[in-house]
Amino acid sequence: LVADARDLNLKSDVLYVGRESSIEQGLAEKTGIRFSPLRVGGIRSLAPTLAGRNLVLLARATLLSRRILREFKPDVIFATGGYVSAPVIWAAGQLRMPVVIYLPDLEPGWAIQVLWRWSRKVAVSFAQVLKFFPKGRAVVTGYPVRAEFYRATREAGRAHFELDGAQEVITVFGGSQGAHVINETVRTNLKELLAATQIIHISGKLDADILQQARAALEAPLRSRYHLFSYLENDMPLALAAADIVIARAGAATLGEFPAVGVPSILIPGTFAQGHQSKNAEFLASRGAAINFAEARLASDFVPTIKQLLADRVRLEKMASAMRGLAQPNAARNIANLLQQVAVSV
Repeated sequence: LVADARDLNLKSDVLYVGRESSIEQGLAEKTGIRFSPLRVGGIRSLAPTLAGRNLVLLARATLLSRRILREFKPDVIFATGGYVSAPVIWAAGQLRMPVVIYLPDLEPGWAIQVLWRWSRKVAVSFAQVLKFFPKGRAVVTGYPVRAEFYRATREAGRAHFELDGAQEVITVFGGSQGAHVINETVRTNLKELLAATQIIHISGKLDADILQQARAALEAPLRSRYHLFSYLENDMPLALAAADIVIARAGAATLGEFPAVGVPSILIPGTFAQGHQSKNAEFLASRGAAINFAEARLASDFVPTIKQLLADRVRLEKMASAMRGLAQPNAARNIANLLQQVAVSV
């Protein structure tokens, strides 16, 4: 989105307000975007003491957000609807500053169910989401992703990770924090999987050490086929493009990044956050782009499903075509245009 706004001076025209000590703070600083940290925490499904503490943090963050917005004087505020956005959106409402909320998922979570009332517009990824908002409030923009996802190729990905171009590849990705149950399933089936395919595994930091130990215990030929990373930033498009199959959770990014690359997927939705990942997985599966794979099936069906899919090239090609058909390459520009429209209409 920022890259699409060519006339912006990132150091003076854009301010990112987000969670302190977060991944986004590091990314903003690398990009040259000013960052104002907020200390906030969730409230739902927490013990009363912890929820009470986080309510105090939320109130303090709202007061701090008022000060930040008064000083920066933005023309428009772009929010993604997580709990860190709540104090900024409430402060913007008090100051009568226009807000555009972006909903990447196929259903609004509890935060957006509450916060959309303080917005001028809600940008959504697909037309199926419009029904959750009053007529005219939501606009279909698509899911914005970096241009690198559209440019990444199978050949470039395999060359970058030094993979055998003639051997199948699976990329396993649990999200920035990793997904322990997926990591464990890969670890316990590592030899059998590596006998059939090469693996790019983005594990997250929590399981990185035990997976490194598992890799070190492999015989050299198998070890050379297992490419383990705790985190990828700039190389993620190539890691997806290199794969015949991507195995992942079903977070919102799967709705934008996977179609941009056009990669068949086995999606294992998490059961947290009101089950929104199940909706994402169902959406992609219903269009023939992915397999919606329940976590309860990991122990019995994980390896057989991968082997069956790798052996069915016709199905893989159909899934890849279906996934590419969901791509929305103009999404970032659409959102930038919407922000400009809202800003000038005030």
